[in-house]
Amino acid sequence: MDDEDAAKRVRGNVDRLSELPDNLLCQILLNNPTKDVVKSSVLSQRWRNLWRHVPGLSLEPGDFPEYEAYVSFVDSFLGYNNSESRLQKFKIKDKSLDRKHDWDWDYSHGDDVARWIDAIVKRRVQHLHVGDSTGEVDKQAEIPSTVYNCESLVSLKLFSVSLANPKSVSFSCVKVMNLGNVRFVSDCAFEMLILGSPVLERLIVSRSPHDNVKVLRVCSQSLLSFTHMGHDVDFVEEELVVVVDAPRLEKLQLYDQGTDSFVVKNLGSLVKVGLCVVFNLSSEKRFDPDDVPKRSMIRSFLVGISSVRDMSISSDTLEMIYNYSRCERVPLLRNITTLSARFTDYRWEMLPVFLESCPNLKSLSLRFSKSPWEQPDSIEPVARPHGFLPSLEYVEIEQPMVDEVAEVELLSYFLEKSRILKKLTLFVFSSRENESSLVFLKKLLAIPRLSTSCQVVFSDPPSFW
Repeated sequence: MDDEDAAKRVRGNVDRLSELPDNLLCQILLNNPTKDVVKSSVLSQRWRNLWRHVPGLSLEPGDFPEYEAYVSFVDSFLGYNNSESRLQKFKIKDKSLDRKHDWDWDYSHGDDVARWIDAIVKRRVQHLHVGDSTGEVDKQAEIPSTVYNCESLVSLKLFSVSLANPKSVSFSCVKVMNLGNVRFVSDCAFEMLILGSPVLERLIVSRSPHDNVKVLRVCSQSLLSFTHMGHDVDFVEEELVVVVDAPRLEKLQLYDQGTDSFVVKNLGSLVKVGLCVVFNLSSEKRFDPDDVPKRSMIRSFLVGISSVRDMSISSDTLEMIYNYSRCERVPLLRNITTLSARFTDYRWEMLPVFLESCPNLKSLSLRFSKSPWEQPDSIEPVARPHGFLPSLEYVEIEQPMVDEVAEVELLSYFLEKSRILKKLTLFVFSSRENESSLVFLKKLLAIPRLSTSCQVVFSDPPSFW
């Protein structure tokens, strides 16, 4: 140790970060955007070229004033080390996705992305992220077929790109796959992608009207979590089907207005479900009681997810199930203990029909919101009285209604029908912090309670609201 280093230690100003070995420093820098990593080169002589050895690249077109500079930097980075060096992460946004720069588009620029993919596959890249969810459909770079044989990949995230037609897929290590606005050659191309990923655990698919997939098949023996986000119903021109066959699946999230049919198989391990689906039924295309295939599909879907224990559901899905219940009983969901329902209006009358199919429900959370410019159709009550809620213990109304008449009716339903209700929590917002709250409280206290141990609690909303 020289005198200068000794002096620094005495003063307590020693640079402990620089004492770390190069390989550990590179791993630390790997977690930062490349533009920030490059800035570290000014710290000292030792740091001047350290960024070149970081095993990853994370860039956005906004980091460069010109596309040529962007391409030149990526080419230089990939040329710093020989082709035998391994690359952990490669994250770029195609320049066509950038909104900050008015770069002229030329379809030949897609060759740059293909060339880089070919290079990083040889480097045995582990995490590949190309594109952004804001990309334009008519300006998609094509991911070359060489990517399908990258057996080192652990995570693959592609947005607003096109995938070449695969002859075979060998993703032996891919555990996470996120595909947004991706264009495939055919249904078969997507199916091959999933079948060629034998250890896939998490899959997110955000659909595009131009993705060329009409029957999306997710058949996986390893999948634990699947999220499907459909495109706007106004763009649907053909009948779309989603098939999920995943015996180890624990979490399923479906947010889709335009898909006609969801077919689920072998979902006995399912624990958590999020539903915002209407099976392509809308104000223009109403539920038809005489449509036997649609009714059969809805029944099979509900039976297929019957092992779920924790569910979140939208009011659109509740309305679809409510209309279905006019024709036949809703299949029992015996395992559900926790339910969260989100209403975009105050039509809570559709809820009791669904709750009757959840005989072991213990905890219920409700949230209401209403757009002043939207007037939803009224609900025609099902011709049978509301049943009791034999297992419900906790109810939370996270965001109450402005319509106090409707809210009193809702609270009366819970207090009069819940045999063992322990606690009903109503979050209070500023809209009710006035004299009317006392009137509302008196109405609430006057409601008879079936459960003698039930507490009604008024609470401030969580701080994040």
